[in-house]
Amino acid sequence: MASGNVSPRQKMINMMYLVLTAMLALNVSAEILKAFSMINNSLEATNGSIKQKNDGLYAAFDKKMADEPGKTKVNFDKAQLVKKESLELLAFIKTIKDQMTDMGGKKDGKVTKEDFKTEQGITRVIDDGNIDISSTLLVNPDGKSKLGIELRDRINAYRKKIGSVIADRDKATVKLYLEEAADPEKTPGQAAKNWLQSSFGEMPLMGAITLLTKFESDIRNTETEVVGYLLGAIDAESFKFDQLVAKVIAPSNYVLTGQDYVADVLLVAYDSRQNLNIVVGGASLPVEGGLGKYKTRATSEGEKKWGGVIKVKNPATGEETDYPFESSYTVARPAAVVSPDKMNVFYIGVDNPVSISAPGVTPANLSPSISGGGSISGSNGKYIVRVNAPGKVNVTVNGKGVDGKSTVMGASEFRVKYVPDPVATIGGLDPGQIATSRFKAQGGMIAVLKDFDFDLRFNIQSFRMIYIAPRKDPQVISVTGPSYTGAASQIIRGAQPGDRFIFDEIKAIGPDKVTRKLNPVTYGLN
Repeated sequence: MASGNVSPRQKMINMMYLVLTAMLALNVSAEILKAFSMINNSLEATNGSIKQKNDGLYAAFDKKMADEPGKTKVNFDKAQLVKKESLELLAFIKTIKDQMTDMGGKKDGKVTKEDFKTEQGITRVIDDGNIDISSTLLVNPDGKSKLGIELRDRINAYRKKIGSVIADRDKATVKLYLEEAADPEKTPGQAAKNWLQSSFGEMPLMGAITLLTKFESDIRNTETEVVGYLLGAIDAESFKFDQLVAKVIAPSNYVLTGQDYVADVLLVAYDSRQNLNIVVGGASLPVEGGLGKYKTRATSEGEKKWGGVIKVKNPATGEETDYPFESSYTVARPAAVVSPDKMNVFYIGVDNPVSISAPGVTPANLSPSISGGGSISGSNGKYIVRVNAPGKVNVTVNGKGVDGKSTVMGASEFRVKYVPDPVATIGGLDPGQIATSRFKAQGGMIAVLKDFDFDLRFNIQSFRMIYIAPRKDPQVISVTGPSYTGAASQIIRGAQPGDRFIFDEIKAIGPDKVTRKLNPVTYGLN
């Protein structure tokens, strides 16, 4: 700026420049405070939305607990701990925000609308540019404010407690959005500052309030991430069937002298990927595809009892559990034999093929019938059984001998069951961690009937997709049909490594026209 001998007109111009510069500086400061208010209002609205998503997750947990308390309770209790700790820390932060707002407003010990002003449509605390309030309340003296230290310690304690509910193997993939309240690294040539001084020292009031609102948002997002993880882990870390009961399935429990008795030893709803250890009489049976193969020669008539133990590793703990079993079979003289082509169970709503034969009688002279609810059709030893209600049915075989007389050759009892539930998958991919490109390449959800001898197709009717992404609000999308559509398709296309998808409320219908509700599945992208 010019100095020395200047005209009065030039002095006036110089003075106006100084005033204009000061006004510009004030305008920048006001704009910054306005921006803080806008950010804070946006975060407040987002936090309300995240809370609704979290309420939905807790509601899903409550339903899961009511339906399957045995397998849900451990993770349910962990989720309740997350909820309790989150609410307590949120309440503590709100008391600090309310105290700051009152100090920057009417100062009457409570927060009312009189603590705020509205400018250009933006609601702000009256003294929103005050840089002493945050320092007085959370920093002084010398970064050792009692309230500030309590805030720091509560944040770090929250992270520790929430982290304790996450399995060690998953800690790297489950994100805690609320960062540790740690002192920053010292900058050479500058005085060292602790976390309180660097976060709240001489911070404008509106900036401090916005930072606290950001902490609230991080707590809500942490709650979403961890509760969603716990909900998805219920089925990921458990057996994929309702009960663990040892069973013996044989084509027939009625054999002839000189024939082999053949049986499959397995757990109902078994997993073909399990490397079972089945011990009978002190020796291990050969295992093929998850089925133990037991074979012994029938040399004499009468009831033959046998049994053993199945040793199974728990997929969550790796501990081995013994499941004892026992069975028996009868060796008798020749009689009619009814042996299902698939297994010793008839399933509702599908064709159950059976082969019927009797020593000394040609297939054309056999006449089978069924009682207990169902029908049987076919000829020459090959028949189709249709059943319509769970329970038991009896198949009776009449044979016409050389004398032309019809004689009852034998009867067999069969269990009647619904076709088991299929497993929901995205494009046939196993749940868990998966490459992002493979996940995005799938077009939607399919239901797979694993380890079942019938070739049946289940159609997905609808499902719900919960999308959880770092630093984003969780999104819940309901989809009708098996394929991604609309918003769900758009989310899939934009998915990135680190995102997590939970699919639940899955409904499918099979050939028996019964709508099934399938277990939820979870995918994490890497």
